[in-house]
Amino acid sequence: MAIKTPKWVETAGAYPTVNGWTVDRPKGKKEVVKAAKFSAEEIAEWHGESGAEEAVIQTLHEAPVVEVEVAKPVYDFYSTMPTESSEQED
Repeated sequence: MAIKTPKWVETAGAYPTVNGWTVDRPKGKKEVVKAAKFSAEEIAEWHGESGAEEAVIQTLHEAPVVEVEVAKPVYDFYSTMPTESSEQED
């Protein structure tokens, strides 16, 4: 059975626990403002409906891969150029 949420819950910032409707107080204390018995399944269902927003799916747009054939003279020229690491060794 689903938990019926009272109208005052949103303004009070209350949430259901196994002991009833609870609010957070200063210094990390919690206070039960209305006693009730809720099961763990009912509490999980309530948090799923009211507290959690659905995740937004983000579509990634990657650049298309284009393979270009390099002419042999160009490949030979660039493959024989010294690299930065070989220049530092001298």
